[in-house]
Amino acid sequence: MSIRLIAKKGSTFHDFPYSHPERKCFHCWIINVTPPGPNQCLHDCVYCYAREAIYSNYSEDTLIYNNLPELVEKDLKRLTLCPPISLSNVSDPCQDIPELKREVKRLIQLLMDYGVSFFVTTKGDPSFFLELPGFIEYKPKFIAITIEGTPEVLQLLSPRAPSFHDRVATASKLSNLGIDIVIRLDPVFIHLFQALYGDSWFERIAGLLDVFAATGARHITASTGRLSKKRSPSASHPDVSGWQRLYKVIYSQSPLAAEKFEHEYIYEPHWSGGGYRLRHDLRLGFHRKVRELVEAKGMTYATCQELPAKESDSAGIPHCEGLPLPFAQKQADGSFKPVPGCTANCHVSCRGLSRPPCGRADLVSFEPLRLRNLRFGSSRNFQADQSK
Repeated sequence: MSIRLIAKKGSTFHDFPYSHPERKCFHCWIINVTPPGPNQCLHDCVYCYAREAIYSNYSEDTLIYNNLPELVEKDLKRLTLCPPISLSNVSDPCQDIPELKREVKRLIQLLMDYGVSFFVTTKGDPSFFLELPGFIEYKPKFIAITIEGTPEVLQLLSPRAPSFHDRVATASKLSNLGIDIVIRLDPVFIHLFQALYGDSWFERIAGLLDVFAATGARHITASTGRLSKKRSPSASHPDVSGWQRLYKVIYSQSPLAAEKFEHEYIYEPHWSGGGYRLRHDLRLGFHRKVRELVEAKGMTYATCQELPAKESDSAGIPHCEGLPLPFAQKQADGSFKPVPGCTANCHVSCRGLSRPPCGRADLVSFEPLRLRNLRFGSSRNFQADQSK
């Protein structure tokens, strides 16, 4: 397998695609640093859904976009309001690939130059960002480190990704430098914990929370996963669905736990897409127990998509990622500044407001953002309106 740099065609801009009143995801600009597909993320995690997307690229090479800063800048010049930017949802932006690191650094530098909000989700080591002048001090931003479980769990679910020790060390290192850190306990498959640890499985979850708190993380985002029984066209996992891959892993440790998994992960239609999820009563009970432990350690907690905020999340947080990440408004010189009081969770935080912090009542919607929504007016008109 070789590394191949390719040019992305068209705009990078897209928001989370959920058009439903129960939408939990805040508005953001998702920038994927590679196409989706099995060879674009070397971690090859057992539960990965992105590599099986209908638009996946099944190239035998690892493909990396090499023109993202140029595309993003083209759109930034046309916007008057910029949502927070998410890197990256279909592959890890911090894989240990020199070509990928170089391109992601170029992109991060551009975002900092323009002054927009961003966050990075990774299982890798983002320490190469520290080579960028001013990265540590730059606000607003945060890094989300995904740690799905204990060292034994990670060895089974994501053996090609960095180890448990390495991910924890990365979180601690960045936090000690003053960089805001979120831990994603996502997904946590309780039946794999039960297979490995028997009746003491939840004690292992509690032990993980002690480790996470010690890193200096401020927030935990968790899920119990969503699986598909659709067979994969992937050459590395031919004719095997994500559900089947996980079942086999659990079965290898405990046939009894695999049997429970088969009965307790049931199909559920959902605003974010149907799939096999942990039965509602079980996941609600799990999340509430974990939230209590998390909050007792001085952190906040939220679930990713699978439960409403009022049922499972800590009170007072701006959205499920926990930390403030506002829209940014264009200034006269073309740069952007964060909008005070904005959470980017428009359809929740600004519901019922005639004058939201950005001045744009038309954005108070659960519908995904479009570029045309963000070209309204001008920074001069916005500033004049805010001064009234």
